[in-house]
Amino acid sequence: MNYECLSDYLARRYAPSDYPAIRAQAEDFARRRPFAGMRILEATPLYFNTSAKLLPLVAGGAEVVLSLVPGVPRDRRFVAWARELGFACEEAPTGGFDLVSDCIGLHAGLSPRLGFAELTHSGIGYYRDSARPCFNTDGGRIKRIEGALGTGDGLVRGLARFGLDVGPGQRWLLLGFGKIGSGVGIRLRTLGADVAVVEAAAVRGRLRGTPVGDFEWVDMADRDAVAAAARRATHIVTATSVAGVVGRSYPPRAFLEGQVLVNIGAEDEYGPEFAPEQVLNGKVAVNFALEEPTHLRYIETTFALQNEGLAWIATHPGACGVVAPPEEMEERLLAIVRREGAIAGELRLIGL
Repeated sequence: MNYECLSDYLARRYAPSDYPAIRAQAEDFARRRPFAGMRILEATPLYFNTSAKLLPLVAGGAEVVLSLVPGVPRDRRFVAWARELGFACEEAPTGGFDLVSDCIGLHAGLSPRLGFAELTHSGIGYYRDSARPCFNTDGGRIKRIEGALGTGDGLVRGLARFGLDVGPGQRWLLLGFGKIGSGVGIRLRTLGADVAVVEAAAVRGRLRGTPVGDFEWVDMADRDAVAAAARRATHIVTATSVAGVVGRSYPPRAFLEGQVLVNIGAEDEYGPEFAPEQVLNGKVAVNFALEEPTHLRYIETTFALQNEGLAWIATHPGACGVVAPPEEMEERLLAIVRREGAIAGELRLIGL
């Protein structure tokens, strides 16, 4: 029943090209049944597009339990719907799981029979000394689709939710040019905005030779230069994944001269020196103001990779430590997206 309801929802809401990897994986898992008789704790942020994450797990024979621990973002409407479908939900999960599909290391203290698959870079550190193996979903190339392309798209849609657009004449200051920040910068540039980037000297090379040209660099260690760049900006967006970095490192008044302040990272990157009302969406990542923070077409390959990681752990009982995604596994999923995905033409922007 769960499988049919999830499949029907996805077919009504999305085009087949929005989730080709998930569709292929669901068919594969339905044949192989890698999770037959197993209980999996699922801690992915719970939104309606999470239906795609759940579909192959259910097809593979798993009993899936949804985690509602504090810290896991969720749409209450989706949780209510999932309960109607028969999914168990636990606010303080303890034990009895074969596998744990984790996010930001919130469940690293559990002891599943087989192991874990962690979704995020920030969460994998909790598993360095784990007694059970942990598949590092963020450790390969695929996560760049979500982090770069998906977050950039989510930023633009999140701004539109507040009646704001992106275009020529705007001067954006972007703090951070990693996996997320680079995608944000590329998206802003393709829409015609002028973008300067605050980054460390050691990684300045990232800003050169991108598919949309070079980015102006501002040395993150030069407090005065960053303050001056902030004053020149019409919009400022943080993508460093470092909590409180703005207020701790730079004079807050330089950021409060009429600029639109935005956060796109998982943490409050502005810090206590900034009131929630001074930053769009109360300092929470602006895409989380949306019903679908990251469009399925950008996150489905990450979902599929984490599911593959769970299946890998289940079939490698001797594994230990943090497990990087095998190249063959990622390439197999990427080949599907290049062939059938709605985002196939965008993959060149991030070298995939």
